[in-house]
Amino acid sequence: MGLIKLIKSSKIYKDYRAGRKEKGAFERDLKFFTKRHQTIFGYTPDFANPKTFNEKINHRSLYDRNPLYTPLADKLKARIYINFMLRDFVDSVSLDSQKTANNAMGGGGKS
Repeated sequence: MGLIKLIKSSKIYKDYRAGRKEKGAFERDLKFFTKRHQTIFGYTPDFANPKTFNEKINHRSLYDRNPLYTPLADKLKARIYINFMLRDFVDSVSLDSQKTANNAMGGGGKS
């Protein structure tokens, strides 16, 4: 199963999507981000068709509210999440990479 399908099938994501359908939430957020952007940069942004980096960041904040982004912004939580998602892959590769690291660094030992 792909990562995106796994995320979208999780209970956290489904709860998040249900809460996102609150009436008027998007309009309030759009008004807030537009006013803040105008105050800081002095022009009216087009978040539906972003051109600048700041508009693209705000576009993601408005249109792509994946709850996974919050824990992935934290180094420790991101490491825990990646370790959890790749636990089978890491177990099979770790022995090979240890041998490669020892040989590359002159660690000696038998190959």
